[in-house]
Amino acid sequence: MRLKCRICACAILIIVMALAGCSRRNKTTLGLDVDLYVHPTSADPLDILLQTAISKRLTDSRVAKLSLVHVRVEDKVVILTGTASAEARREAERIAEQTELTLNGETIRAKMPITNRITTQ
Repeated sequence: MRLKCRICACAILIIVMALAGCSRRNKTTLGLDVDLYVHPTSADPLDILLQTAISKRLTDSRVAKLSLVHVRVEDKVVILTGTASAEARREAERIAEQTELTLNGETIRAKMPITNRITTQ
């Protein structure tokens, strides 16, 4: 009998919490969507972090946002591919060159020069 009371009390508590969470009108949601393709040769976590950072900055860029640019990083060598306008092509290369991360006091930067294989429209 005591077990049934505890189960009922837990069920009621869960329902009340679910209803309280659903009743908020002005929810603030913050999300980050990153389309990340990890090339089979990019097994180093630092390459993956650098690739993600460059991809995020390209997505945030007003110029490069509407272009079809793919980023691949292998041993800190950045390879840009895709199709873009001449201005977006230059912007993507600039972003790749200037992206710098710090992880546990270690600076992560791309090796120069950036390999820019973006074709212009």
